[in-house]
This record gives sequence, C-alpha cells and structure tokens, in this order.
Amino acid sequence: PEQNTLDFVIMFIPNEQIYAFVCEQDTTILDEGIRNKVMICSPFNIFGVLVVIRQAIDNFALGQKANEILSLFGAFKNQWEKFTLALEQVGKRIEAAQKEYEALITTRRRQLERPLNKIETLRTQRGLLAAPEEEESLSSE
Repeated sequence: PEQNTLDFVIMFIPNEQIYAFVCEQDTTILDEGIRNKVMICSPFNIFGVLVVIRQAIDNFALGQKANEILSLFGAFKNQWEKFTLALEQVGKRIEAAQKEYEALITTRRRQLERPLNKIETLRTQRGLLAAPEEEESLSSE
C-alpha cells in the first residue's frame, strides 16, 4: 500500500502434494505468510479463498449502495418536509375558503335578502305584479 501495491497476495502452489510437503517441513509457514500478507493456497483451498474474496467485494459494494440509499433517504426526507409544509398551507387556504363560503351563504345572503323582502312587501302592498321573466332565446343568429 505504501508503494501503490496490493494489501494481500495469493501464492498458489498448483500441486497439492508439494503444498503438503511445504507445510510439513515448516509448520509456521502459513502463519508467517499471513503476517506478511501472503495467502498460500493449494488446489483444494484456492476456491474457498476466492469465495471469501468475492463475498468481501460484494459486501463492500453493498456497503457503498447502503451509503447511496442513505443519501437518497436524506434527500427524500427534505422533500417530504417541504411537501408536508406545502400541504398544510393548502389545507389552511381551503379552510379559509370554506369559512368565506359559509359567511357568504349565511350572513351575506341574509343581509341581501332583507332589502329584497322589504321591496317585495312594498310591491305586494301596492298591488303591483311581478315583472314577467324574459325567456332566453336559444336560436342561433
């Protein structure tokens, strides 16, 4: 790593009998290899080592994806907060519009009907007939 090299290397001994001979002659060779970041492998254990390496790579990639997902979740959370604030504002505006509507159909309507009722009373007291309603023409000109 200091000189842009790999962290570990695999030393593959392609013959199981030679591997067994080396291990019998020096029982500490595997431990010494690991201390020096060298994995000594034979045909029987190379696939196990490669599977472990593959799993480590997959776990690293999964960790990277998890970080990306957490970043996306943070962005989603910010947008969710903005959405809920905007939704609350729309709700308040709808409530205000509903109150205005209620005021129009109750108070304002009564205020407008009072003079109309007085006018109607005057008209009936004087015996005047209501003006005939004009029919709307549906013909095209």
